[in-house]
Formats: sequence, structure tokens, C-alpha cells
Amino acid sequence: TFQNLEVLREGTGQAVLVLGGSKFMGRALVEGLLEEGARVCTVNRGREHWGTSDPAAGRTARVLADREDPSTFSLLLGEVTSRFGSTWDMVVDFSAFDGSDMRASLEGLGSNFKLYVYISSDSIYEVSHWASQKWYPPKQEEEEITVPEEGSMRPKDPFLQEKLNKQDDYGHGKLEAEEVLQEFLPEASRCVVLRLPDVIGPNDTTHRLFAYWHWLHAGEVGAAPPQVQRYKLRSKRRKTEDSEEFELPPNPPLCLVYSRDVARFILGLLLDPSKVDKRLDVVNLGCQEQLPLSDLLCLFAQASGIGSKPRPRLEITKNPKTFLPSVDRPWPLSLRKQCEVYGFTPTPLEEALRSCAEFFSDTCSHFPEEAVKAAKKLPEDPADAALALAGLQGRK
Repeated sequence: TFQNLEVLREGTGQAVLVLGGSKFMGRALVEGLLEEGARVCTVNRGREHWGTSDPAAGRTARVLADREDPSTFSLLLGEVTSRFGSTWDMVVDFSAFDGSDMRASLEGLGSNFKLYVYISSDSIYEVSHWASQKWYPPKQEEEEITVPEEGSMRPKDPFLQEKLNKQDDYGHGKLEAEEVLQEFLPEASRCVVLRLPDVIGPNDTTHRLFAYWHWLHAGEVGAAPPQVQRYKLRSKRRKTEDSEEFELPPNPPLCLVYSRDVARFILGLLLDPSKVDKRLDVVNLGCQEQLPLSDLLCLFAQASGIGSKPRPRLEITKNPKTFLPSVDRPWPLSLRKQCEVYGFTPTPLEEALRSCAEFFSDTCSHFPEEAVKAAKKLPEDPADAALALAGLQGRK
């Protein structure tokens, strides 16, 4: 259960406990922490992802634990903290999905941490009061309507709460975890909650953007191309409960965040704790460019070097098969706080997409089983074409 704990007693670097840390964003963070000389302990199930169960190759302390058993998870956190014998400079939680998960963490850790960074989601806005109002545009003087961090209050009506919670159980669970943090965060500790939109980057186990990379390639050789909504649609008309009509944008912008930006933002908090001047703060984190899916795919094709025309082949349809976005929010996410309060500059979207494309290309050779998983998310015709282009025919 406990491995390499001597790492925590060696050196003088800041001590960071990472709940998760074996895949995707957590993996990127652990790499960055080690480069900065931090002493790192990861807590996860020890499962294999992208060819390894220990991407840090023995350079971190490890606790093998499963959050499916909250009481045992809590005891293990308490035990590793006791063995460490000091206060964690930072705890980063990638794996809490609801209030029960968060209670287990806080009970196990007690007051033995300075800063808690919780990885939440923009899905919490799907269970907000604003969502219960069908995203009715607020009355404001500003021209652009965006979804700010303050827009997460649940509806007061219990019936509406239950309805939204059933529609988006993931968003409900994440917001519940935030609420537990708000109530039970130790008085001497601080917390930053990062609400992330859809995440892109290397080692992504969802394979959503990877699937689009395959699909764009397949479309250029004559297979059925990626499906998108019509480019020019009339605004969607809705009615409030009082029968007041209003309009929503027909082709809403999609927000993405680069996994390495998540790691970079968290590292910034560790290296400069003065950035956190509130007991608990919430930050939307993402690339500044928010584009409709059709425009995103055009930019992705350009960044990937696919085709020679300004726009790739796309199938315009009323009900497209899509992998992104994962939310139904019609308005863009407000990203002011990450820049104006925390002084953070996210990676330009095109640069992030180019990095992903290079990773996907390499993956076809180095991790063919992952490339096959991504291709098989597609309809049969483009999936077959994508596998042939990648030289992966016949692989399972």
C-alpha cells in the first residue's frame, strides 16, 4: 500500500500530495513538480495508463488506494500524513467526484495542509440556477454574455434542483464536493477550486480529440467526414416559465483547457503562495479562444497539417455525432479571473492543438492500442479509413 515513502524524508523541496497523478493532467502535474524539486506523494489505484502504472518511474512516494471505499481511503491519507510527519504544502485533488469523496479527504488530512487545489468542472454550471432558467440572458450593460464563477448557485426550488441533478449527475457531484470544501475547509488552510472545461492534451484517456484527429484525416481521403451543425442557423428561441420569449446563440462557442496549462497554473500557486489571498477561491481555467465546433475543427485541421484547403471536409447535419463539448451551456465561459487576478496566460489554442496533433501522430507508432481505441469511437466507414491511414488495420 505504501511505497517509496523515503522520498518524502529526502531533500528540502516543498511537499505535495497528489490525489490521482497517474494519468493525463495529474501525470503532467507530477512531471512539473519533480522538475521544480518538489517532494511528491501520489495516491491512486496504481492502474496502468499509456503503458505504465508509474509514470514517475519511482521518483515519487506512492499510496495505492481506491476512493470507492471512503473510510479506508481516509485512513490511508491519515496514515501517510502521519508517516510524513509534517504539513503538506499543497494537496491537489484530481479524483474527488462528489461530497462523500471530499469528506473522506478532509477527514483523513485533518488540518495538515496549507493549500488544497480541487480540480472541479464547468459542468457544475449545468446544475445552476441560471441553467434552471434555460440560460435566460441576464440584464447587463456589457455586450458579451459570459458565465462567471459566481454563476454556480443552485436553484432554490428543490424540484428544480433534483431535475437538474438527474440531468447532469457529474456536475451535481462536483458541485457537491465544492460545497463540502466550503463548509469543512480547516480554518488555517486555503483552497483554490479550478473549474475546467473539456481538457485536451497528451495522454488523454477519453480519446475525444484524438478521435477527431482520426476523423479529419479519414474525411480528407473520401470517408464520411466529421459531422457538425449547420454553419448558419437561426437563433434558438426559448420561453421562460412566464412565457417570455428570448433567443440563444444557435452555434455556441466551445471552451477547452490544455492539460499542461492546468499543471502550469497549479505550479504557479505552489511557487508563489501569495497569489492565493482568499480562504477559498474559484477560477475558470481555459484557452482564451472559444470557437463553435466547426471552427474548432478547421483550426485543428490547420494545426495538424491536414489537407490543403482553408476548411476541411465537414458533413453539415441537423443532429451530428459529436465528442465535444460535454456541456449544453450556450454562453462562453468567463476567463477574466485567470488573467486579471492570477496573472496567468494560457497557451494559445492553435499551439495546444498542434501539440496534441504531434502527440497523436507519435501515438500511432508508440501506443497503437490507444490509437485504435480513438479510431473506434468513429462510425464504421471513417474508422476503417483512419485505421488504414495509420497502418493499424486488423488491430483490436
